[in-house]
Amino acid sequence: MLNRLLSAALTGSLLLLTCSTAFAYYSKDSYEGDVTFTGMVEIADDTPDFLIMPSFISRQLLYLAGPLQAAPKKSAAKNDGQIDILGKYRDSKTGKLYVRYRYTDTFVLDNALQDVVKIRLPLNLDDIWERSSDNCFSWGDRYRMAYFWSPQGKGCQLVEGVDYFTADATIVARRANTTNTTPAYERLTNSNGEIRVVLAFGADHDEDGKVAPDKSKDYNAANYRDTRKFLLGQGFSVRTIPVDQRERECGTTKPLAASPGYVEEFARNDAGRKIVVRLFWGVANIGAESNAFFCMAKEAAERGSVFLYSGHSRVGGLDLKYMGDQIGSPIKIDSNQYHIYGFFGCSSYSYYNLSYFAAKASNADPDGTQNMDIITNGVTGSFGSMTDFTIKTMTPIFNWSARGTKMTWQQIMNSYSERFLTGVNGDK
Repeated sequence: MLNRLLSAALTGSLLLLTCSTAFAYYSKDSYEGDVTFTGMVEIADDTPDFLIMPSFISRQLLYLAGPLQAAPKKSAAKNDGQIDILGKYRDSKTGKLYVRYRYTDTFVLDNALQDVVKIRLPLNLDDIWERSSDNCFSWGDRYRMAYFWSPQGKGCQLVEGVDYFTADATIVARRANTTNTTPAYERLTNSNGEIRVVLAFGADHDEDGKVAPDKSKDYNAANYRDTRKFLLGQGFSVRTIPVDQRERECGTTKPLAASPGYVEEFARNDAGRKIVVRLFWGVANIGAESNAFFCMAKEAAERGSVFLYSGHSRVGGLDLKYMGDQIGSPIKIDSNQYHIYGFFGCSSYSYYNLSYFAAKASNADPDGTQNMDIITNGVTGSFGSMTDFTIKTMTPIFNWSARGTKMTWQQIMNSYSERFLTGVNGDK
């Protein structure tokens, strides 16, 4: 999750901090700002300096998201921050050894957060897991993981100052949201006169993703069926894409038969162009059972212009390099093609804001934002919202193709029925 945090040498003074590159952003319920706080973490006496970052600070920051999204006024870190270690100190009463550090990062922030963000992080990483009951995690009966850690949850017995610290993070810079900006509709069409789209629905429970979507009782199977109905209502014809064809197109060295998923292709001819939509249902996790999904990611990156993913965010694991390695066929995103990507999962702002822009970067576009816009959720989303997100993102594209009308990014973001600090990144 935090593999983009920059390590600093152990020093006794604070070094000058520079925040991550600012991308244009718009959301109805949130904005971006630079946030800074001083943190502390307990370390063992014999810890060498070079292990402080990976073994303690980076591990501790895995717990950052839970309290931020559990708060009444929510926020999320971009995870491109800077850390400077301020020094060690020993508590005179307890004898425990701590490291203090300064953390600065770009956050997406609820509009109601204008001055201070409460930061809560565990002090001792070796025993916090055992000391945290299910009540110390949001949905702890199912999701007992650092991402959902919530020390102020009802029934949680953790003690501030003993088990965790609280810091007031200061919002040191606020960035204005964009106004009256529009997707580059004309640049969605490729050189073959097609707009190629991938809409992928990953199962809530992996085992349900191995069942055809018309038979599966999975939450997201219903979203697949609703989206299918929507596409047919938009005048698209449909055909099923067989597994062997998908394997050939993907160039995978790993057969998909063990968990092939289900793919239908929808097509519609408009004036001067053709829209082709690949609709995927199946397992979208980490590992070989997700190779059919990884092939769809390759399809979107190399032949498509729109990729909307609805499912679990997998804590940032759905990375292009990782997915290409899994299928034995590198994924090389077309840097010249304009792309719209949408990740309607949990905290995709933190996980998929940076790596996909980096994949698009070139000498002419070092930030990768000229030919890509990415829609993300800042906090945990809902399977109940995924049909709404998908349809309301696709409808403006279909309407432009058929009639030439153009909705702005502001109108599209404002149209979503539910709010998860959802915004468009890279918006120009």
